[in-house]
Amino acid sequence: MKKINFLTLSLLVGFLGYAQQKTHIISHNEETIVTNPSMGYNSYKRLATFPDKEKNIRSIILNLTFECPDKMRCADWDYVDHIKARSKNDSTVYEIARMLTPYGGRFQKDWRFEWKVDVTDFSEVLRGDVEIDYIHTGYENNKTRGWKVTVDFEVTYGTPVANPLAIHKIYDGNYKYGFKNDPIENHLVPVTITAHSKTNFSKIKIHQTGHGMDNNGCGEFCSKYRDVVFNGTVVDHKDLWMECGDNPLFPQAGTWIFDRANWCPGYLVQPDEVMLNTPAGKPFSVDINMEPYETDKASAKELLTTYVVEYAKPNAANDVTLTDIIKPSTSLKHSRKNPIGGLPVIQVKNNGRKPLKKMTIKYFIEGERVNTFKWTGNILFGESAIISLPTEVFSKKESAKFHVTLSKPNGSTDVFKFDNTLESTYQRPNILPEQFIVYYKTNNKPSQNTYNIQDSYGAVLFEKDTTKMKPNRVYQDTIKLKQGNYSFNFNDTKGNGLEFWYSVRDGRGEIKLLDSLGKAIKHFDSDFGSGITYNFSVQPDIDYELDNSPSIAMFPSRTRGPISLDYFSNISANVKVIIVDQEDESKIKETHTYSNFNKGTLKYDLSYLPKKRYYIKVFINEKEVFKNRIRLGE
Repeated sequence: MKKINFLTLSLLVGFLGYAQQKTHIISHNEETIVTNPSMGYNSYKRLATFPDKEKNIRSIILNLTFECPDKMRCADWDYVDHIKARSKNDSTVYEIARMLTPYGGRFQKDWRFEWKVDVTDFSEVLRGDVEIDYIHTGYENNKTRGWKVTVDFEVTYGTPVANPLAIHKIYDGNYKYGFKNDPIENHLVPVTITAHSKTNFSKIKIHQTGHGMDNNGCGEFCSKYRDVVFNGTVVDHKDLWMECGDNPLFPQAGTWIFDRANWCPGYLVQPDEVMLNTPAGKPFSVDINMEPYETDKASAKELLTTYVVEYAKPNAANDVTLTDIIKPSTSLKHSRKNPIGGLPVIQVKNNGRKPLKKMTIKYFIEGERVNTFKWTGNILFGESAIISLPTEVFSKKESAKFHVTLSKPNGSTDVFKFDNTLESTYQRPNILPEQFIVYYKTNNKPSQNTYNIQDSYGAVLFEKDTTKMKPNRVYQDTIKLKQGNYSFNFNDTKGNGLEFWYSVRDGRGEIKLLDSLGKAIKHFDSDFGSGITYNFSVQPDIDYELDNSPSIAMFPSRTRGPISLDYFSNISANVKVIIVDQEDESKIKETHTYSNFNKGTLKYDLSYLPKKRYYIKVFINEKEVFKNRIRLGE
């Protein structure tokens, strides 16, 4: 077993000069993860050294990174992966995080993505030598596909929000759901715990995802509710359902847009948390009840782990934390909302005993003036809120640091200032000319789509009613705007974009922004799910730039033979299209070359080939720029 050492970093946080000490503990460093088809799961255990129990821990954030492996392609399927921890001197294993892998069949070699989840509630488990087990499930080929995975624990030292006293595992299993002869409530029975003598409050923490596929689509594709019961009273009611069409990781190769039971492909589960008012030294009961459900030929499963964490009294009356900068940001999880020139958006959490009623927020782009916002509201202890800041931010610089600092929660001194400041990277939004063209080619279902242009404050300046549009037609609107910051919003009510491989009958549409000469300023991928939000700025004293990367799309990817390749580029080039076997890309089935080519629809008929999976690949001047999978005859 490998033992991973950790590196302690002293970081300078914020423009007020507070020094905050952090440690990064990497248990799995760019490790290639593959399945074990004979077992259905593969375990990667690594021993990592965490801070000892004498060291105060403020927070622990788990950073998870996926990439394509160096010597194989990205994996195909949406499997459940678990990250589990076991202290060296303890037999109890805790699932601290759960990952649902993406459909990676169309990712290029340079693809990568990152996710984060707060695992501070396991801070008493993550002490000293800890065995971190990354468990990858599934049955796909483990010789030709996998993932490159990094598991990085970002530990911030400092006074805890509240001192943890005990952690109890109350449920841990893959529970049958819908079985008449074995109802799930036979297993999810009430659990009684006697609180620690110093307990002030407790938190129930739940990882739950639905899997399996019965006649009703349960448990993966059906919405059911769950109740959390505390001392006989329902304290939390939740529909276990997640909409996937706005996943920041898009597009993917499989059914990534299909809504699912509390998860989506390419998603690190954010656990449900419910505060419990547990009196010190007294017994209390916790129970989870699923919506009553029975069916013939049941096969659904609820994959569930649940913990109760007991805490002492919060250490401060007034304590606010800046947990995230959503806009502006270069974080991949916020990529659908960025870049922006406009109103910043942040997330804060109240870690003080008193409800947070007011605070001061300062924010600015480096080199620009500082904005001050006197925020008022009501955030209870342990709750988070997303706050839109009232003043637009914009810089002519292409990239700069953006700073936010919180102060004076409830007009008082924050006892832990080190998590009051964050910085992100501001990237200047695309500059558009004062006059440009919205180019829209409808698919077969134009009534599903609407689009508009808004300013930073939400005022709609242009809106298109698509209900009267005809299928497979090109519509062009000339837009004129004054200097300012704007967003172009394109929505799809079905959540399947202007194309989706599974919805062949819906056809394929396109959306682009062009200048007055017909050159592309911005290409949009038609496989976008629920919608597009494109922020831009009109600045007459800054030249706009063309989007000279070619727009390439193949449709349909599931076919009996005919396929079309749409190609649009501002620049003519030598283009080569090849079709290869998916499992052995050296087996070339077709090669086509086009000289001095810049736009058009290329059609191919593959009906003569064996019914299996292929790749279509496009090269510009011998450099591969596009790759998509063809499901022939499936």
